[in-house]
Amino acid sequence: QEIVNMLISITSSKVSTEQAPKVEKFLEEFLPRFKQELGVVAIYHYKRPEKGDEATIVIWEDEKSLKRYREGKLIKEAIAFEQKLGMQTTREAYTLMLAIK
Repeated sequence: QEIVNMLISITSSKVSTEQAPKVEKFLEEFLPRFKQELGVVAIYHYKRPEKGDEATIVIWEDEKSLKRYREGKLIKEAIAFEQKLGMQTTREAYTLMLAIK
């Protein structure tokens, strides 16, 4: 078994029932482009309508890749979209130890 050190970022947002269809439409267009960012290993998105929240979890090859994304143009689109809808969003990142068979 191999242990790989990577990075995980979690972007969580409060999403109202009115905002949900707009968020889904945005993500359908945004996530395929996001997946093309250098250093993105995997993207997982989940929503919990009953709790009024959603989260996007991204596995990154390294901290440098996340830093490049957070200084780039694509994240600005996401932030502008969130601000336009008045969404409450939190961005976090942590070191990830991944065990691979």
